[in-house]
Amino acid sequence: MADILKGIYNACDPYTPATAEYYCDCSEARGSSALMQEFQRHLALAGRYISFLLSGHIGCGKSSELAALARSLTNAPPPHACYFPILLNVSEYLDDYDATPTDILLAIVAELADSLRRNAGIELKDNYFVKRLNEIKGFFLSDVEIEQGELTLGFAKAKIQRLKKDPTAREKVREALEPKMSSMLDEINTVFDEARLGVKKITVGTCKQPCADIVFILDNLEKIRRIKGLQEGLESQRELFLERYTQLTGMRAHFIYTVPLRLLRSSAGPQLEQRYGPKFVLPMIKVIERSSRHGYQHGLDSLHEVLQKRFGDVPLEKAFDPDALEFLLTYSGGHVRNLMIFIQSACTYAANIPIPLAAAHRAIQQTVRTYSTAIPESHWEKLARLDASTDQKIPNGDNDYLVMLENLSVLEYVNGGGGDPFSSAEPWYSVNPIVRELQEFKAARQALLTESPK
Repeated sequence: MADILKGIYNACDPYTPATAEYYCDCSEARGSSALMQEFQRHLALAGRYISFLLSGHIGCGKSSELAALARSLTNAPPPHACYFPILLNVSEYLDDYDATPTDILLAIVAELADSLRRNAGIELKDNYFVKRLNEIKGFFLSDVEIEQGELTLGFAKAKIQRLKKDPTAREKVREALEPKMSSMLDEINTVFDEARLGVKKITVGTCKQPCADIVFILDNLEKIRRIKGLQEGLESQRELFLERYTQLTGMRAHFIYTVPLRLLRSSAGPQLEQRYGPKFVLPMIKVIERSSRHGYQHGLDSLHEVLQKRFGDVPLEKAFDPDALEFLLTYSGGHVRNLMIFIQSACTYAANIPIPLAAAHRAIQQTVRTYSTAIPESHWEKLARLDASTDQKIPNGDNDYLVMLENLSVLEYVNGGGGDPFSSAEPWYSVNPIVRELQEFKAARQALLTESPK
C-alpha cells in the first residue's frame, strides 16, 4: 500500500509538464480546439514567420500542451511538414522580478545553440555572439573558467543561466549588451539563418523528410512579474509584450510566446492580436454546467482519464473512495495543477488505499487557508455579484476582476453552450469552488440577496 501511495504521489507532480505517457487531450472538455491542431493549421498556411500567443491561468496545463506540441512537430505524418522545435523554459534563465528584453534575447541565442548541438549535432559558428560572449564572460565565469579559453555558443547555456542568481553580474552584462540592442536582432537573425540551413539537412523524431524550419517556443514568459525600472504586474507586462513587441516579433523564425491571461483580458487584448496575430487561450476543463452548477460529466470523465494515465495499473476505484475522488475533482474547478496538488496532499493524509473522504477533506485545507486570508476585502462583493449574475461575465477593464483571474479566485471557461458562433466563443467565468464555500463569500452573497432594489 505504501508503494502504491508513493507511486500516485510522484506521478502527480503538479510542477512537471505531462510526459508523452501521461498526456491527455482534454480539448473537447475545455470547449476549445487542440493547441496542436490550431498552431499547425497556421503553420501550414502562413506565408511568413508567425508569432503565436498562448495564454491561460497559471497551472492550467500550458506547459504540458507545449511539450505535446513540440513532440508532434517532430512526428508529423505525411503530407505535413516536420519542424525542429526548441522549447525554452525562460524560468531557467530569467529572474521573474528583474528581467529585460536583453535577457530574453541572450537566452534565445543560448538555447538555440545548445539545442542544435545536443539534438542535431550542429555547432553554430556565429562570430558576432561568440565575440560578445567572450567580451562579457568575465562577469559570470570564474578565473579558472576564463583561463580555459574561448566560450563557444554551443556550451554557453549553463554559464548564462548563472546570471539568474547573480544580480550584479546580470546588470554588468546588460550594460555591455543593451547599447548594441539595435544590432542584436539583426545578428540573431543571422544565427537563425545559419541554424535553418543546418536543420533543413536533418530528420527528427519519426519524420522521414528533413525539417522544414525552426519553431521556437518560449514557455513561462507570462510569469515575468517585473521589467527593470517598472512597476510589477500589468505595467511590466505591457512593456514587454506591447512596447517591446518589435523585438519579440522581429526574429526570422516561428515563435510561440506564453502571455499573461490578465494582460490578454485587459484593454490591451485587441492590441496584442493586432501586433502578434494568432492567439490561443487554454480554458479550464469544465466540471460544472454554466449557471446550473450541475456536474458536467464529460469534463469529469476527462479528469478521470488524466488521473488514470498517471495511476498506471492502479484503477481509480482502487486508489480512491468514489466520494473522495468526486470531492477533489469538484473542488479543483477543472484546474489541473490544483487537482494534482490535492491528490498529492490526500496521499499524505491516507494510511492506505482507497484514499478516504476524510483525507480528501484535509487535502484542500491549505488552499482554503490561502484564499480565506489572501482575497482583499473589496473583492468579496464583486465575487458575489459574478456568482449571482445570469450571464457569468466579468466587466471589461475592471482591474479587480483581472487580479482575480491572476490569483485563480475566478476561473475562465469557454464551453458554455449557445448555437451561434459568437455566444459559443465567448468566455464565461465562475468563482473558484473553494472560494464559494468561504464564510466571507457566503456573507457577501447573502448581502446581495437582501439588498434593497434600486
